[in-house]
Amino acid sequence: MEDVGVETTGLRRRVGLGETSEPRPSPAPADAPSPPASPASVASELPSFWKSPLQYLFGTNPPPELLAQVLLDDMKKEYGALCPAFEPISFRDAANLAKTTGKFLFVYLHSEVHDDTPRFCKSALCTDEMVAFCLEHDNMVLWAGSVLQSEGYSVSLTLGAASFPFMSLLISTPRGLNVVEKIQGVVTKEQLTARLANAILRNQHHITASRAQEQFRTEAQILREEQDREYQVSLEADRLKAEEDERRRADEARQVAEEAARLEAERAAEEAQRLQKEREHQARAATIEAKRAALAHGPTARGKDTCLIRFQLYNGTRLERLFFAADTFQVVRDFVDVSLFEKELSIARYELATNFPRKAWGPDDVSSTLLDAGLAPQALLYVQDLDS
Repeated sequence: MEDVGVETTGLRRRVGLGETSEPRPSPAPADAPSPPASPASVASELPSFWKSPLQYLFGTNPPPELLAQVLLDDMKKEYGALCPAFEPISFRDAANLAKTTGKFLFVYLHSEVHDDTPRFCKSALCTDEMVAFCLEHDNMVLWAGSVLQSEGYSVSLTLGAASFPFMSLLISTPRGLNVVEKIQGVVTKEQLTARLANAILRNQHHITASRAQEQFRTEAQILREEQDREYQVSLEADRLKAEEDERRRADEARQVAEEAARLEAERAAEEAQRLQKEREHQARAATIEAKRAALAHGPTARGKDTCLIRFQLYNGTRLERLFFAADTFQVVRDFVDVSLFEKELSIARYELATNFPRKAWGPDDVSSTLLDAGLAPQALLYVQDLDS
């Protein structure tokens, strides 16, 4: 397990056994690919769809969050939507997220110019199996960076990426980040998931300890914050208590005056409401009386020019009235209004309807005659409340 620390990228150079903190060049194997070139040396190889829009919008240093999101979007376009859910954040933020949540940090360094990258992404990284593995092992924070960008290039140097594709699994310790697994070069999806699973299994106890430490720190911080809040609450309570006595006397006097004003306003409102209801009742009674007087001139016996109408109210009450066949629905509605008033049934809007065939006459249908409506010589009408 290698120990790494933090610089601007969130890591410091590796310090292996017997090494000093000063970096020393190490001979590369004869068949190993050359280390990644610096971002400046590959600028001409940077795809135009990466280089132009981002440089034009943000200059030479686009935000790392944007670079991470662009990389993920481009990988999905190139290799399909089945890509691991890499976090669109900087490496430092990914390392902090892994630390605070007590998870492994999985790092994938993407080289757009390496010959093996497309084959690896299509056959191993961006596959159903790898996506399912990441979903099953939700104790990993996933981060990807391009070695053609400064942050990904710096991370590749710190992690000692000698060939591509390159992946690393790290854990957070009190001393910093430790590398627990490196995977370099093309591997199958089975090899990739197996090596990650073994590394996770071997180092799960470190993650458990890290989570316990982080939980202890979090609980201690919460306790301190709670104690601070309680102290501030106590100070505030003392201040409020000192003001309370003075304010209470003023409040009591104001409440007495407000209560008297409220009672007077309620009495006035009740009286106004009573008078309004009384006026409305008198007006309605006068209207009903006028309708009752008009109805007094109706037919007294059935004949060829009469129409017997039976009514059924919404509450089951039945009414009956003999009309002239030439009477309009206004006369019919006058009868219904008088009957509702006498039975103290309050219906503001209603319609008169037959059951079968279904026909209805509303408040606006007052000029039609019973004869025109086909209700003569007799009919049954239902009084239906339009507001119920």
